[in-house]
Amino acid sequence: MQLVSISVHGFRSLQDVGPIPIRRPTLLTGHNDSGKSATIDALAFLLGASSLAEEDRTFEVTRIGDGEAAPSSDAPESVRRVEATWVEGEFRLSDQEQGDLTLPGTILMRRLSSHELGPRLELLVDAPLDENLRDLDAKPLSDLRATAAALGVTVTSDARAKSSWVAALEQFARTQPFTRAWIPARKEITAALPKFLRFGDAESAEAAVRVALNSRYRSHLEDEDLKQQVHSLEDELGRRVREDAQGLVDHIKQRCPDLVSVEVQPDVSFTSGLRSTRILLARTDGETVSLSAVGAGRSRRISLAIWEWTSELLQRDAGSHAASDEQQIVLAYDEPDTHLDYIQQRRVMALIREQCAIPGVSMVIATHSMNLIDGAAIEDIVHLRLDGERTRASLLLSDLDDNANGQFLSDIATALGLRNTVLLHERCFVGVEGATEQQSFPLFFRLCTGRPVHAAGVVIVGCHNNEGALKFIGYLARSQRQVMLIVDADSRKTNKMFSDANLAKEGIDILGQTRFIGTPDKELEFVFTNEQWCAVANLVWPRNDTRSWEAKDVDALRSGKFSSALLKLFREGSDSGPSSKAEMMYEMARSLKAAAEVPAELCDAFLQLEKLATLDT
Repeated sequence: MQLVSISVHGFRSLQDVGPIPIRRPTLLTGHNDSGKSATIDALAFLLGASSLAEEDRTFEVTRIGDGEAAPSSDAPESVRRVEATWVEGEFRLSDQEQGDLTLPGTILMRRLSSHELGPRLELLVDAPLDENLRDLDAKPLSDLRATAAALGVTVTSDARAKSSWVAALEQFARTQPFTRAWIPARKEITAALPKFLRFGDAESAEAAVRVALNSRYRSHLEDEDLKQQVHSLEDELGRRVREDAQGLVDHIKQRCPDLVSVEVQPDVSFTSGLRSTRILLARTDGETVSLSAVGAGRSRRISLAIWEWTSELLQRDAGSHAASDEQQIVLAYDEPDTHLDYIQQRRVMALIREQCAIPGVSMVIATHSMNLIDGAAIEDIVHLRLDGERTRASLLLSDLDDNANGQFLSDIATALGLRNTVLLHERCFVGVEGATEQQSFPLFFRLCTGRPVHAAGVVIVGCHNNEGALKFIGYLARSQRQVMLIVDADSRKTNKMFSDANLAKEGIDILGQTRFIGTPDKELEFVFTNEQWCAVANLVWPRNDTRSWEAKDVDALRSGKFSSALLKLFREGSDSGPSSKAEMMYEMARSLKAAAEVPAELCDAFLQLEKLATLDT
């Protein structure tokens, strides 16, 4: 049974969040306290790996009204925890599971906990409208007889057998109205849930060992020979678990050669598995300390060794199952590369790729790591943010139309070379026509604002006459990100991609999100004076005839396509002339020394960009 996505209601800051996809892997990003760890805890609750405490319930604020009348805005507020908390999951079943459990290929289940009832796993099905006809197998015989009498149902077989009454009531139920309803999940459905393994901070390393060894312990316990000798095998099982732990000892010693002693001391209970697992370490003979007493960096390195060892166990277990009986496991990591140096971080990334390649494994990672975020597929990133102390979740690229459009945008972002961390964290995106602007605008921006574009949180995106890039800018605008499009004024007429009609179609506000340089019908090169062009040309592209470039040489070109004529003038008049318009404008940007030298309409655009980048979105 594969978990596809989860939705959460009333769990800490996750008042109403989802669906959040569960992939290979899913990365949870966001500021501190945005709900990343809470999402992992909610996932553990759904899969039965943790219980729900009263403190986990979300607070809700309601206004106290009089009777049935709507309360006024100045009515007193009542703050209390929600009545019910649940985590809902979409699950995909294999063909064999569909047959064994008599369920469809995709189902919805939730784990619900309310003040009236304890936690329970429920399945959404087509159920009889009459609640008395639901979950018949779980009801005692006396209740079944009472329900049958009230509905006029009789049995034709053994009236003393519960199965007879269940069969009769089920046959009657099939003739009654049905509705979609949540019913308690059968034990065999609960048993088919994916296993959940969590690896958190350094302090949870011993717990991780216990979880992993418990998995091996249960595998040994299923041995048919051992089942026949239950009472005499506790010592044998303890020995086997210690042998399993020896692989971990060897792996830690290999990864941390400065340790002279490593011990894992599992305490085996036949009925409850491993009650505890202590990890003792020593760099000097006779000076053993527990894992919790070593430094954060070393503790995390040892935790990484544990995770690598666990990966070997997962691979071994996956290899022992047939494809039709694949064990589904959800792994959860909370800030896995904290306190690790760059080399160890690379090991974490390699481990994640290795584990995600294991059949049946899904993974959720809560992280701030730029390496992990940039190494993930853009569609696998879920960004969490707080909105009034409540978490909101969004996919990094999910357009308003459909999944295919989201994939199209993802491909564009990849082609543009935009890293995931840039899309997550930068504040303002400016679309430009191409290489000329991409090379020169950063220099102009620093002159006008006094700081580099990256320090201001501004990202320059080159459209390169590619309408896909323009669509990407439009997507950002529709997603309420700060954007601006800066293009030559003459492009509105010569390039239909930048026409008013096309920009409006992509969702770009003509008045508020565009700047046209060289208004009304000129281009970027045109806004610089004759004297400025002569100054940079005499410095970088001296004439072959040894005389200086003069203003009249440049002024004579302004009646036509200025940039093309200017490039031809400097290229033909100097052996060192520019090879492209981009090079020509880049040298112009390098030659300027003060903000006052930048044309006013260009400088105004950059100052507006700086303001946009400081706005909260």
